[in-house]
Amino acid sequence: MAAPHKIGNVTAGFMVAIALLVDGVQALLTLSVFLLPLSVLATFFSITMFFLWFGILGVKYTGNGGGKKLLIMLATTVAEIAPVINALPATTAGVIGVIVQTRIEDARASVEGNVTPNTAMAYARQRRMQAARVNRQDSAREGREEVQNARHSEPANDNSGESYRSAA
Repeated sequence: MAAPHKIGNVTAGFMVAIALLVDGVQALLTLSVFLLPLSVLATFFSITMFFLWFGILGVKYTGNGGGKKLLIMLATTVAEIAPVINALPATTAGVIGVIVQTRIEDARASVEGNVTPNTAMAYARQRRMQAARVNRQDSAREGREEVQNARHSEPANDNSGESYRSAA
């Protein structure tokens, strides 16, 4: 069975949804010159929140591959601090980038070797497909067994068998 991801699909969906919400609030705050300081404050709050959230989920920003994730978060922060550029969904892009990078690392760890991201993801996909194939085979076998059991079971109060015997 494949090792679970550090960031599950539901959690990743929630993270992206919250990032979209934060980017929408920042875009609205950017429309007014007087609200720009609040936009910068929202940037620091959101980046800190996502940094902590990723940390709670076990995402490492140091070591092998951690530098890429740290660079993604740094680029996100810089893009969100710039007054006009912060209307773009940089937080969402940064969160998606960190999630993808973490998924690549998880796939590499499941292969247990130094392989390219494409090879690791392909290997993980192949393992999921094999597990699905086994599940389909198991359910098909159970279906065949049920049909066999139904064919070979004694009919309950069926008079057709008696009329056959009496005719012979």
